[in-house]
Amino acid sequence: MLVVCALTTLHGISKAAKGTELYRVSRNTWRMGLLPPAFLIAASFALIFQLVACGSIEGDRDVIRRGHLSFEKLVRVHPELISVANIFDETSLGPQVPDERLQQLALFAKVFGLAQREYVEILLPERLITGALNGIKTVQITELQPDVNYLRNMMTVVLQHMISDLDAHSDYLTPADYEQIQVRTRGEFGGIGLEMTMEHGLVKCITSIEDTPAQRAGIRPGDLISHINGEPVLGMTLIQAVKKMRGSAGSAIVVTVRRGMSSEAFDVRLVREIIRIKPVSARAEGDIGYIRIVTFNERTYRSMNRAIAGLSRELGGRMNGLVIDLRDNPGGLLDQALKVSDAFLVEGEIVSTVGRHRDRVRRFRADPEDLASGIPIAVLINGGSASASEIVSGALKDHGRVVVFGQRSFGKGSVQTVIPLGQGQGALRLTTARYYTPSGQSIQVHGIEPDIISVEADPAQREKNLRNPLSAEGQVRKGNGALMEEVCPDVSGGEDPILLCALHMLRSGLLSVEIQTLN
Repeated sequence: MLVVCALTTLHGISKAAKGTELYRVSRNTWRMGLLPPAFLIAASFALIFQLVACGSIEGDRDVIRRGHLSFEKLVRVHPELISVANIFDETSLGPQVPDERLQQLALFAKVFGLAQREYVEILLPERLITGALNGIKTVQITELQPDVNYLRNMMTVVLQHMISDLDAHSDYLTPADYEQIQVRTRGEFGGIGLEMTMEHGLVKCITSIEDTPAQRAGIRPGDLISHINGEPVLGMTLIQAVKKMRGSAGSAIVVTVRRGMSSEAFDVRLVREIIRIKPVSARAEGDIGYIRIVTFNERTYRSMNRAIAGLSRELGGRMNGLVIDLRDNPGGLLDQALKVSDAFLVEGEIVSTVGRHRDRVRRFRADPEDLASGIPIAVLINGGSASASEIVSGALKDHGRVVVFGQRSFGKGSVQTVIPLGQGQGALRLTTARYYTPSGQSIQVHGIEPDIISVEADPAQREKNLRNPLSAEGQVRKGNGALMEEVCPDVSGGEDPILLCALHMLRSGLLSVEIQTLN
């Protein structure tokens, strides 16, 4: 058995050294202060005579599974990862480099262990290793700037490849990225002030936020952005495009705009500002209240509560229906989605989340209070309604509290947990669970199917079209919605036929009948 152990170790080491000089690998290992320079030869044969070594490797595997490990232990279990250390070999940036090298390798080990421990699915180490090796290839062909952040930048590339290869929403966040996420949840960020979606592989402007650089520059709804600072948008996800457009206030960005597919493209230079997002807007449509929720940040529920109270005062307490518009709302904070859903439910489950441990299901339930006092509600969704928007529309639909109008939602039914990694190390954004509606329906990939379906042009960009989408699990309800064009034949020529149909059904009392039918 000892011989088998030693031979197995030798085989792993030979894999690690493939394509490299044996001396180089050994030398690197020594320079990192991890293992003696003779490791690749002498230590392997020593294993034949040392029972403790086999036990040590098995023990290391347990340590990795628990998420507590050093880079040294990680390499002992997965020798091919010595190539992560090799990317630092030719770097010579002064006396601070050895310490920085060790810090970056420790960060790699920390991220590797956390991913194995916390990811939504049982994660074979080969998936992480393949992603890391892809990152190393990128480092080798990328001309990174040789400055004081050189080592950190190299490791960032490796970590982002390793984690983003898992699924479309997991990622390693640099300290700057992590700070931006924290800022966005508070409803403000450095950017240009666009609400966007994807259409034909390009960024499409839904609207320009009032008094922002985008609005002042004349960017209009429907405009398509084909390049960001000269880089083609085609091939990017919406998240990637948004990330490139955001940045520190005062920094400049050039976007290439196409106004209609047949028109000539033109460049627009914009200077980023601090954008403060108003999460909720409201207005009266006759005796019907209209509320648009554009995002779920820390102020969403409070803003919605105030908006409903304001509409009730404006209408003299005679609001006969309510429209909640979640179209092109990309989601946001889970707790806000729960509060918004709970505002219109008096009992029952809102949503459940299931992670890798199937026996640890989290269920969130409603409190007995209806903010809208039982009046009929229409919810509007489309292909840009994702995540928290799908939780709200799915919960209210399953309970028969609303009628959902529009187009099938985006299909992002996964939970991302942001795990801080320590001072100056950024954070890990990792998919840790899936969402399920109260009836047990899976949101992931499938999305929410409306009760009243519009057949107007729908964006092709959905969860299933993203790179490495997380697989769907659980039940999927077959669509049985009615066509909006049949339910509301007279609104097709209007500026916003989905809204017009919802208002028509609310005013005519048809929505109340529809809700009773659903119940």
